[in-house]
This record gives sequence, structure tokens and C-alpha cells, in this order.
Amino acid sequence: MSSRERRRKIQDEENLLFANPNTLDPKTADAIGFGLGELGLEIAAADSEFQPIEAVSIHEIHPNTIQPRYSIPHNLTDIFAFNPKNIVDIFERWIIEIQLEKGQQDYDIINFLLGSATARGERVESDDGEAPPANQLASGKEFALMKLIDLAASIRRDGLSNPISLVQHDDRYEIETGERRWLAYHILYWKFGDGDKRPDGSVVNWSRIPARIVNQVDVWRQASENNARDNLNAVSRARQLALLLMDLHGWQNFSKLDACDNEQAFYAQVADGSTWRIPRGQGERLLNAMGLSDASQLRQYRALLRLPGELWRKGDDEDLSEGELRKMRAALDTVTRVTVARAKRKKDTIARLAADATQWRNKLRKEIDSVDLDNRPKIRKLIEAEIRQLLRLMADIDESSD
Repeated sequence: MSSRERRRKIQDEENLLFANPNTLDPKTADAIGFGLGELGLEIAAADSEFQPIEAVSIHEIHPNTIQPRYSIPHNLTDIFAFNPKNIVDIFERWIIEIQLEKGQQDYDIINFLLGSATARGERVESDDGEAPPANQLASGKEFALMKLIDLAASIRRDGLSNPISLVQHDDRYEIETGERRWLAYHILYWKFGDGDKRPDGSVVNWSRIPARIVNQVDVWRQASENNARDNLNAVSRARQLALLLMDLHGWQNFSKLDACDNEQAFYAQVADGSTWRIPRGQGERLLNAMGLSDASQLRQYRALLRLPGELWRKGDDEDLSEGELRKMRAALDTVTRVTVARAKRKKDTIARLAADATQWRNKLRKEIDSVDLDNRPKIRKLIEAEIRQLLRLMADIDESSD
């Protein structure tokens, strides 16, 4: 199909959408009604000869367990299994941990999603060149959440410009590309539900996301998508390189993720460049897929596969560059690792206890609303007493560890 024919098809379908939506391809029309914006409509018209677009329930979609980008901080996936049933719990816990970091009682994301006035926006509008207070600086954890919230706000305002791609497995789907877009839809469904009226007046059901169904996950297509959209951090690039190398050498030569001690160990199976050399004739293809220009960059990213586990997780959660990780690795070699590990364990233990208590209390408050009115005061006092005991225990632990 020529460019002129595609443009004509796009225009025809735009007219049909408003004049008589029932004359559109049913799957494409359905997807448009579930959040596909004007740009998405153009893509649908241009590419519909290849793969039809379907509106798939976000609750039937599961993340791909081996993929380069980890959208959720590691400590949250330590607590919650990363599947559609736990998404709201993950976001609630994520917000609680940011509140604790910033010392805030409230961290309402609704205004961000609505594009309303926020403290962040006010700081931009009244920027006087002075550095903001420490409690207003975004941590790595907050920055990662805000990237998803900003994406969700953009989708709600402008529509989804590019459907995600999925592989179907019986009664569930696996994400090939588009995990962040899928999480953004979960945020929108969590906060607005179905039948949400967007700023342009259209009504959208956020429980279903436009998607293309592909036969299988293609790590090369994943790499192309990742490089074309939000840049991967250094650890994600190391994962991407590992997946491409595994594909070049044959998946049968490597252990599956669930057979490895942890996710880093899975990717590190190709860390040894002398054993898993880049096959002859594949170097240019690999550089192109990774978006790199020099073979030395491939070696640098492969070296990240051998990072200490804590540094691997820190680099991923805080979006550290390859250069920063290399320097930190060198610095770690000059200090006592036991001291570093103990300090981090103490900090992580206290933070987790605080977040556990807060999330527990929030969930219990929801339960209280369903309790008989006469019994609420008594139950509330018991719960609050237990929480105070827990907070005192946390303080004792903290003081005794100094």
C-alpha cells in the first residue's frame, strides 16, 4: 500500500468513525473506544493489513519475566509477585514508601493525572534559580513512579499513540512490548475506572488496552521498540544485550530464569565474553539493535552483568549510567563490603517495617468501614494500640543499632 493510499485510508476511517463507527473493522473500532488516540488511529489504518488491533483486558495480561526494563523497584517485587492481581497493592506500597521518604502525610496522584495544579507545577512556574528544599527533591523511587504517572496522564489526555504487543497463552496474555503502557492503564483504571470522560470529551474504558497479538516474543523486536521509546538505563541495556546474545547462541544452551538463583544470574550466563563471543557476521546487527556505535560499548555493558548484586539493583532502581556504575564498582573494591552490607540491611529493615505498618493500617481502615457502627470505636482503639507498639519497637531497633 502506497503512502497516498494509506493517508486516504486513514482519512476515510476517521470520517467513518464519526459518521458510522459500525462500518469500521470491529476490532479496530473496539480498540479506538478503549483509549487509542488520533495518532493511534493513523497507525491502525496504516498497519491494519498486518496485525489487527484488539482491546484486551488489562487483568488478563502478564508481564514478560525476561525483558530488559524493570518498571517496578526491586524491593516491591521482593514483597509482591508481579502479576495483574497485585498491581494496586504495588502502587499503594510504592506511594507509602515515597511518603515516608519525603515525610509527607499525603501523596495524591490524582492531580498529576488530571493535569491540575500541583506543587511540582508551581515550582516550575515560580522557579527563582534556587535549589529546592531536600524534601522536595525526587528520589529514584519517586522519579520512577512519576515517569509512569506522567505516561498515564499523557495517555488520558492524548490517547494511546502505539498499541502494545502481546503473545496469547490459552487464557492469558504475555507482554512482548509495552509494559509501561500497560502499567499506565492500570493506574488510570485504579483511579478513574471504566467510563472515564477524557479532556477531549470522549469516554474510555481503561480496563481494556489496544494491543496487537503476535505469535511469539521476539527479543530483537523488543530491542527495537525499547531504543525507539524511553531510553533504557545501563542495567536494562546489559539485560538487553544478554537476551540478544542468548538468542544468537540458541536458548537451549542456557538455564531458564526459574532455574537461576536470581534474575541477575539469569542474564549473567553470557557474562564471559571468551565463551559467548559475538557470532561472526552478527556484530553490526547487535550494535544496531542496541543503539550503540562502538564494540567497546558492548564490552562495557557486558561487564555490568558481573556487578555485585546490591549494586546491580541500585543501578537499576536509580537509573545509574554505565560510567557511574563502573566508578562505584571500583570504589566498592576499596572498602569493607561487610560494613556496606550491614548499613544497607539496617536501612532496608527499618524502611520495610515502617511501610508494612503504614500499609497494614491503611488496609485495616478500609475494613473498618464495613464493620458494624457500634463496634468500630473499640476495634479502632485496638488496632491503633498495636500500631503504636510496632512503631515503638521500630524505634528501639533503630536506637540499639546505632
